[in-house]
Amino acid sequence: MKYVIFIFTVWFTAPCLTQALELGAPFRDHAILQQGMDVPVWGWSEAGSKVTVSFGDQQKTTTSGKDGRWTIILNPLKASSEPAELRVTTPSETLRLKDVLVGEVWLASGQSNMQWLANKCNVGRVLQKSIAARVLAGTETPPIIREAKVTNVFSALHPIDRVMSEWSLDQENFSGIAFAFAYELYRELQVPIGILNCSFSSTSIESWTPREGFMGGTETYTKELYQKILESDPESAEHKTVWSAYYQQINDTMHANASAIARGEPAKPVNLTPPGNLRHNRDASWLYNARMHPMVPAAIRGAIWNQGYANIGGGITYYQNLHSLVRGWRLTWNRPTLPVYFHQFYSPGIKEGNPNLPVVGGATEMRIGTWLARDIPHTGMASQIDITGGVHYGHKTVPGQRLALHALKHQYGKDIVADGPSFNRYEVHGDKLVVTFDDADNGLLVAETRSHAIGREAGATGLANPTVIPNGASDVTLFYIADANKIWHLAEVKIHQNTVILTAPGVSEPRGVAYATGGVGFQPNLYNQAMLPMSPFIYYDHKMVTEAEWPDRPLKVAGVTPDPSTVGLRKDWYKMPLLAPQFRDNAVLQAGKPITIWGSVLHDHMTEAEGEAVVEFRFNGIQKNIPVREDHENIIVLGPDATRSLNGGKEWRVTIPPMEASTDPKTLEVRFLIDGEIAHERIATNIVVGDVWYVAAPSQDLDLPPLESANPMVRVIKRKAKRSTSYTPSRYSVCVSRTPKNRFASEWLQASSGLAAALGQRIHAKTGNPVGIIYMQNIVPKGGTNPPIKSWMPYQALARVPALAEDYHVISSRYPGSEGYNANIKRYVQEWKTYWSDYIPEMIATRRVPDEQAWGVMPNPAAPDNQSDAALTYNSLVHAFTPTALTGIVFISSDSMADGSADFEKQLMILTDSWKKRFTGDPHFIHAAPGATTGTAIIEQVVQRAYGP
Repeated sequence: MKYVIFIFTVWFTAPCLTQALELGAPFRDHAILQQGMDVPVWGWSEAGSKVTVSFGDQQKTTTSGKDGRWTIILNPLKASSEPAELRVTTPSETLRLKDVLVGEVWLASGQSNMQWLANKCNVGRVLQKSIAARVLAGTETPPIIREAKVTNVFSALHPIDRVMSEWSLDQENFSGIAFAFAYELYRELQVPIGILNCSFSSTSIESWTPREGFMGGTETYTKELYQKILESDPESAEHKTVWSAYYQQINDTMHANASAIARGEPAKPVNLTPPGNLRHNRDASWLYNARMHPMVPAAIRGAIWNQGYANIGGGITYYQNLHSLVRGWRLTWNRPTLPVYFHQFYSPGIKEGNPNLPVVGGATEMRIGTWLARDIPHTGMASQIDITGGVHYGHKTVPGQRLALHALKHQYGKDIVADGPSFNRYEVHGDKLVVTFDDADNGLLVAETRSHAIGREAGATGLANPTVIPNGASDVTLFYIADANKIWHLAEVKIHQNTVILTAPGVSEPRGVAYATGGVGFQPNLYNQAMLPMSPFIYYDHKMVTEAEWPDRPLKVAGVTPDPSTVGLRKDWYKMPLLAPQFRDNAVLQAGKPITIWGSVLHDHMTEAEGEAVVEFRFNGIQKNIPVREDHENIIVLGPDATRSLNGGKEWRVTIPPMEASTDPKTLEVRFLIDGEIAHERIATNIVVGDVWYVAAPSQDLDLPPLESANPMVRVIKRKAKRSTSYTPSRYSVCVSRTPKNRFASEWLQASSGLAAALGQRIHAKTGNPVGIIYMQNIVPKGGTNPPIKSWMPYQALARVPALAEDYHVISSRYPGSEGYNANIKRYVQEWKTYWSDYIPEMIATRRVPDEQAWGVMPNPAAPDNQSDAALTYNSLVHAFTPTALTGIVFISSDSMADGSADFEKQLMILTDSWKKRFTGDPHFIHAAPGATTGTAIIEQVVQRAYGP
């Protein structure tokens, strides 16, 4: 997913000499104000002007400051559902806010599961429908719940205040979790409930944390985050230091490249990764700055938080992040005891019957970090461990209700239980391990959430309400105990009041215990009498187990043999593109010509192996062991113009002698070893030898002859990817991912329809040989046309076409050493300097986004005029298959290709020459001219040219 919206040119607006009356983000029609506490009302007007705020029986006056900002504090208000008017007046203007109520206001923040609309989950399908039915029946009054949000800005590098916002009455389009939470409050309190919705999808917890939150951190993790914030503050000493060094290293690399080119050596890419919190416009503090800071310091009772996916990789650091988040919110609101209630991450993708093996790292430790963060005063955790679903799980009602329990208990004095059972300690008595739990004083129960969540039987609510399983201890398969060898064993469970007694066959002296570390979902698990679920935990020798300190990953489990691909080197290198895309099961290789087989010797992240790396190659009686050394004849070093990495790449290549056409199946085995251990392997079976053709096709219909029944000796490999263009050369895959089991990866299949099948059958009928068609058809964007011929050309070939000189200049700017690259780097550096000298200082001074961009912007290292579509289709659909040995190439052009290119024939000639050099075997090149939409004519042209009458 692409997050960042960049700018190429920075525009600035001059500050207004006079300004109209403007109110802060929380103050719009239909607002709900907080009862029972001072209520700040703020805004902007002409500097030094008199401002009066009137609401109910209160009228207060102040004078705006030099920057036009003013703030008035209303005395504590009484709850009221009667619409009132809030009036703000200056000598020249009056603003009247209509339908303003008073009640309880809560902040709701997080990523997409907090943002997710009620009408897209069971909050709308079940909860809101049941409310509507009761309202219609006269047994309930309509809940008065409203939601406010910023509407025009999403992220900014520094805090802003002046935004567009609105209060909505459309409850179906509220945050589902926030509505479920608010409804529980309304039901109990019978006062209006307001939600300040500050959430957005694919955002990390760091992005919602104000810089003040990081500033107070004492551990290394948080200090490093705060350092990055300072590096992006043009007024800090840290900023001046790191940016001077950044500019200097760019300058040094440019000079070194000039010297290298003069010596005939390749240029190196400039490190353009900027210092600071500038990875993208959802980096640390960016979402807070634009989406939440405009709401500060609105009077609120507290805050709720739901987030997780973007931080799974951080694991236990979620503990530090929650401390920073809460600390930052409390500092910016100037509320040292601001209540904050957070969710513990749910159990995505848990299916019935899955083994519940103990695990560490990732989501497990993120949940544990969340549980540990309950040590923050005036916070609470609501577990969702018994909720499952997809990335955007549908069962959001119960999680929202569980958050509300904390608010009702601690803010509104309700005598209820808000916490689920949590680990306290364990003791070992012989072969028994006894675990004691907090918040389970009245005993533990076994229950499950599936019956109500998705059950069809009578009484199923459609919500994930737990259903008790009487005497259900034997149904719980979530506990494991560990022996002295650190092997985990599935435990037998007995429940005694607030303790669980665990034993396992073969474990005479248990040393550790784990519960539900892999998630729970709809499986039977433990609850207290309030029907709140137990939180996961894992301990060994009475110490919490973490990935960083445990020796085995995955954890060793009795009776379970781990998949080799999930451990050790195979796990670390599973994304390695060891073979080019056409060398897969059922491939067809070219007969009668030398064949080159190749693949990468680098990790997908373009990293080298640490240790002695060797490629083992086995095919058709040929065996080679290839040491991965640049001086070895089978190792090729690639430049950045041949890979998607500016650092270039490295691949192995083996050329085998010509083979006769044959239907006898062959097997290709390639293994990558590091210090003698297999790190990755690819085995392709059922390979045959025959005639191979590459067909480049536009998106257009072709009339085709009737097809015979599918012939198993006619095979095709197509584009399955959802893209057909790429800005960088896609070397080992047509799709974005290069992992072997990626569902968008191209694969060889029996050709059963379309041009590939018709052409293959005709060739097979002529020769009797197996036929393989590499059929690559481009995508036409909605409302667009087929790409021009220059899009199918490798970028180096553009230099040979005078009319494409500008395209060549633009695209070469991606590659170190070219004039375009050097000019682009100079432009990029200058834009950063302007960004820090003008753009960001204006944002800081005016507290608004200078250019009104919705997403925070920053200089882009890509060339600003990089709108050329030259080479894009070649990069995606052709480059990964070179230097395949072929019988021939069929290039089918569209009408738009010729219409849009004044020198189409010249470009076609150069494309033909460049392709014939990049593929091998001196292939025929057959061009199906524009207008030749008859598939039969194309097929006959191919057969006549390549095979004769």
